[in-house]
Amino acid sequence: MFLIDDLLLAPVNGFKFILNQIQKIADKELNDDQFIKEQLLELQMRLELDEISEEDYKEREAELFARLRAIKERQFEMLNQVHTADSSSIIIESGGDEEGGFREK
Repeated sequence: MFLIDDLLLAPVNGFKFILNQIQKIADKELNDDQFIKEQLLELQMRLELDEISEEDYKEREAELFARLRAIKERQFEMLNQVHTADSSSIIIESGGDEEGGFREK
């Protein structure tokens, strides 16, 4: 019966795999500043080889720098969320007698 289940679910599992790969690529483009830096280098090379005009270069460069700033801002926000006083507080409780002191036995 497990073989039949595997055969019936194979298309669904394949589709899930493809969607997961697309998700990884999208996350990389959204959150990886190295990808943007590589695109900036490629853009610079295309300008130097006269494959694109100066206007196209400036327009595309502005877009890439805007994406790079957005990535840096998201990374900074994530760091602030992790290391805030509210999220990092520790409560320490200690035992004692009713007067607030400790009794010796």
